[in-house]
Amino acid sequence: MGKQSEALKLAIKDELIGEFRTIGARRGDVIPTGWLYDDFLPSLSRKEERALEETVAEMIGEGIIEYVPGLKPTYRLTGKGAKMLC
Repeated sequence: MGKQSEALKLAIKDELIGEFRTIGARRGDVIPTGWLYDDFLPSLSRKEERALEETVAEMIGEGIIEYVPGLKPTYRLTGKGAKMLC
């Protein structure tokens, strides 16, 4: 993967972690679906959407977030992810 793609994925990860920080998230808290679906996702280009998919998969694999199914799926902060916020 190129440097630009890695930089894009890092920026997306920072956005997601930043939103958890903004809401004062603790272990088990979820990213608000309003922010995710109304603010963040509509602002992404196709390239950024692909990077988001890869970034989320990596964050899940690293144990930072968990997928939360539902009408509007979202992501839950894990204990490991909560430690990153400190």
